[in-house]
This record gives sequence, structure tokens and C-alpha cells, in this order.
Amino acid sequence: MKCVQLAVLFVLVAAALSCIYIPKIDQEDYCFADYAFEAEVKESRGLTNGIDYEYEIYIHTVYKGDIKEKLATDTVFGDGPMMSCGPQVLKVGVTYVIYVTERDGRVNLLSYRERDQMNDDDIKRMTQKYDCSCKIKFNYDKWFGVALAPELPPATEDECNVPDEWCSRNAYCQRNSEGQCTWGEMGSCE
Repeated sequence: MKCVQLAVLFVLVAAALSCIYIPKIDQEDYCFADYAFEAEVKESRGLTNGIDYEYEIYIHTVYKGDIKEKLATDTVFGDGPMMSCGPQVLKVGVTYVIYVTERDGRVNLLSYRERDQMNDDDIKRMTQKYDCSCKIKFNYDKWFGVALAPELPPATEDECNVPDEWCSRNAYCQRNSEGQCTWGEMGSCE
């Protein structure tokens, strides 16, 4: 009996610590980030304390926040292999668009994408279309296949309901001229 209880406990803990994909659009990471910028990785210092990867970077362009004033050293930290969603591994010599958060004096990677995999529409959408005052709502029940999942209630002035057919690559939510948050798409969905 104790073995069964221990096995159930182990499964529950593993499930709680696992990385589950939850749909989102790039705008959500951008808005959650303290800073967004384009930077080249100059050096990888490997795992620090066996927990995080440490990277020395050179910042080219800042898109959000005054990172150059806040960053005493051009160092960012990424999750190591022990993190439930896997490591955040950057390649030396590659330029990335990086979103980071600052916690306890450290600048930690939130998300990143190689700059070569982005186009002008991606940069324009990030710099001109993302409106962090708008809340983005997903119908998670429908997304995860819940039978007879109800529709989302109509979006309020400060919200965008994500449509059933959407693409995380080209989507955004922005206030229109009347002040209503509205869903938009710009660029390709590749």
C-alpha cells in the first residue's frame, strides 16, 4: 500500500514540475519582459553552479526598457538542463532578439529568437503593434479539447479574444482609434 501511495505521489510531483505547452502569442512574452533587445552572443560561460547558463552579450538595438543603463555587465542567464522546460542554449556569434526579466540583480532570459529567422514585419509588429495595456484571452478549454467547451464571453474594451484560427507568429492585440482592444494580424504565419 505504501508503494502505491509513493508511486501516486511521485506521478503528481512529476506532473506538477513538468513543462506543459500553453498557447500564447509573442506579444505576451514581450509585455511580460522587463527588456527586449537585439544582441549578439559574444561568449558562453557554460553552466554556473550547475544550474544556469551564463552568456556575455553585445546589445545592438533596444526595443523595450533602458537595458543599457540597468545592465552593469553585458551578461544574461538562461535556464540550465535541470529546468522542467529544458535549457535555454544560445550559440556564440549568433544575434538574437531577446526578452528578459530582471530579478534579484540578475537578467534572465524569458524568450529569444534568432534574428535571422525574423523579418521586417516581425520587428514592426513588436515595435508598433504590441499594446501591453490590452489583455489577451485564450479559450483554453477549447484548445485542450474539452468536450462541449463554451465560447469565451465577448471581449471587453481592454481585451482581445484569440480567434479559433490564429497564428502566434503574426498576431497582436492593439487599441484602435476608439480605445477598444482589437485583434490583428501582420506578416506571414510561417
